[in-house]
Amino acid sequence: MTLFDTYLFDNDTPDLAQTINNINAGIWELDISTKKVKWSVGFYNILGYAPGEIECSYLNLVDNIIYYQDRATFLTSIDTDTIKQPEITYLRLLTKSGFEWFQNTIQRRDNLKTVGTIININQFKFLEFELETNSNLVSETNRLVKFGTWEIDPLANKLFLSEEALHIFELQNQFDSIEELIEYVEPEHRPLLKVAIDDCIKTGRPFHLDLLVRTDKGNVIWVKIKAVADIDGYGKCLFIKGIIQDIDLVKRQEENLKTSLNTVNDNNKRLQNFAYIVSHNLRSYAGNLKLMLNLHDESKDADDRKEILSHIKSISNSLDVTIKHLTEIVTIDTSKNNEKTLIEFELLFKNIINALKSNIQETNATINYDFTKCSHVYYLPAYLESIFHNLLSNSLKYRNPDRPLIITCESYIKDDHIFIVFEDNGIGIDMKRYGDKVFGLYQKFHNNQDAQGVGLYITRNQIESLGGCIEVESTVNAGTKFLIKLT
Repeated sequence: MTLFDTYLFDNDTPDLAQTINNINAGIWELDISTKKVKWSVGFYNILGYAPGEIECSYLNLVDNIIYYQDRATFLTSIDTDTIKQPEITYLRLLTKSGFEWFQNTIQRRDNLKTVGTIININQFKFLEFELETNSNLVSETNRLVKFGTWEIDPLANKLFLSEEALHIFELQNQFDSIEELIEYVEPEHRPLLKVAIDDCIKTGRPFHLDLLVRTDKGNVIWVKIKAVADIDGYGKCLFIKGIIQDIDLVKRQEENLKTSLNTVNDNNKRLQNFAYIVSHNLRSYAGNLKLMLNLHDESKDADDRKEILSHIKSISNSLDVTIKHLTEIVTIDTSKNNEKTLIEFELLFKNIINALKSNIQETNATINYDFTKCSHVYYLPAYLESIFHNLLSNSLKYRNPDRPLIITCESYIKDDHIFIVFEDNGIGIDMKRYGDKVFGLYQKFHNNQDAQGVGLYITRNQIESLGGCIEVESTVNAGTKFLIKLT
């Protein structure tokens, strides 16, 4: 008996058996009724064994050679009730070097016998696993960096978003069209994206935009959208392909950084102004006081000493005012963290009018106010009182003597922000000449003896310290208008 005789499917066809045993595949045959199994020499070889080195039996095949997690797959595949046509399954079989992946193709030869072939696909499987792992890694990385892809078919007006891009928009389903994508962009940014897409389709010009979008769940976030055109040999746009990235956290951090830098810059300016007052004004007062005191000590004339004392009192009063200014500048930073309270605009404004009643009567000013559009605000009472007081005082101080003074003040809400408009018909300010100095410290623009150049400086710093801003419009001999965003 030859070696082949032991492992042939049909001892009457030795030439065919030899051919079968020489191919790079393993062939097996199973008798369903007797559970007798045969396999080719190639079956041994493909598992790394020599013929006869392992037992050729059904129990050995099922219990030992087939990996335990794949047994159910194999047993189901040889079920006589389920096999109709050739069927492919994937099994892990025990080779001499360990378990490896094989493709198992089986077919019913007759009612009782099943024939199968196995081919080693271990390398392919590992490549498949590696590709799947890399794909999952890319997908997971995209999720972590909130990065997705998108594609536009301009001819069909179709848009496709990757799973990661859908996640950014918090969507379950694809957009139906380019227009629907644009609708998710915030109104102020929609024209930018529309023009960019149109231009990319017509000229092939790529684009790179940072846009605000509102997700399907109503969250407003910043996204970065990049795109390039895929054009044919005639320069016609076939597709637009690009990326979409959630950059909301980065953008918010940039905005916070800018706010922090602005705060630092404002604090530095206040510090510089503080240093200016200390180094110039206080030094000047100290020098003058020392000089006057020396003159007072040296003088023997009573009238001269009396006059010197009057100068000393004047310098002392000015020094007191300057120290008050310093105190106000310093307390802007320390007071901004105090608790805000609900303030009725009309009640507070009337109190300021009563405090300046004599000045108003003296100038015969008409003061109009309307706080019906926004009646109250959460704010620091001392700050808002100071703002109203400084603006009203300035209007009275810089009135036009040739016409009756009219002052108006109103409040309103826009885009969830509270605004105050304060306007007068006074002598106005030459904005071309003094526009960049209006809110500066000790800046004076008129020959008014009562002017100190501090009120608007303090007003701006109080407003900005609480996150607001103030702007001014003015025309010489026409009047001045202040627009204040409180919150």
